[in-house]
Amino acid sequence: MKNIHTKILYFSGALFLIILSVLAVSATVFIAHGNKSYNENTISVTGTSEVSSVPDIATFSFNVKENSKDAKEAQEIINKKISNILDGLENLGIDKKDIKTKSYTIYPKYEWVKVKQKQEIAPDGTVYFPGDNQKRVQVGFDVSQEVRVKLRDLEKVSEALTIFTQNGVENLYGPNFEIDDPDNLKEEARLEAIKEAKGKAKRLAKDLGVKLGKIVSFSDNSGGYQPVAYRENKTMAFGASAMADIDYAPELPIGENKISSTVTITYKIR
Repeated sequence: MKNIHTKILYFSGALFLIILSVLAVSATVFIAHGNKSYNENTISVTGTSEVSSVPDIATFSFNVKENSKDAKEAQEIINKKISNILDGLENLGIDKKDIKTKSYTIYPKYEWVKVKQKQEIAPDGTVYFPGDNQKRVQVGFDVSQEVRVKLRDLEKVSEALTIFTQNGVENLYGPNFEIDDPDNLKEEARLEAIKEAKGKAKRLAKDLGVKLGKIVSFSDNSGGYQPVAYRENKTMAFGASAMADIDYAPELPIGENKISSTVTITYKIR
């Protein structure tokens, strides 16, 4: 009986080793086949393209801030400033849909003040003061509203700047000259990049003496574009208060925006 159990154990162990060997060989063949079907007999080419376009909108963002002992009073002052700005923008023909509040915040304002404690008497009869301690007390409220404006008539950029600076806005950023709908230009740049990549692939295949097969991989690494921001006068980017007394319209060349595209195509060759 013992011999029978021993033979069964030997047989099971041998069978297990055979199964492991078959699996190992199958995995090796699968990996080799996978590498051969993609990494071998392929070529990769890259195409790039750049499309330029004149911006058709200008964007601004700014803050209106106020602080007061009473939150309601601060809100009323901000509402009046915003109302004056909106009236001016409406007179420029800016649609309400192109004016958007990005944030509206109300925070309590605190300050540290010194508080003198009462005198105390030690067990030995000595009279002393513990000292002047600081205490954090609320002294009012800070109210802030951030607004973003899109201007479609670029000839009115200087007039918009005048409205902002005359109404006490803070942290004025802009104008940023942008393309309102860049998707069509992005598609144009991508198609040009693909065309260039395909041309490279045909020339390379001819030089190598091979024929192109089907496309097995494609990647689009387009970087998009960056809006052109006016930065020659720093007061426009970092604060409007310094511009309040300026009585001339600044020159604002808008230039061109560039949209780039980079694609990579991998072909099987035969």
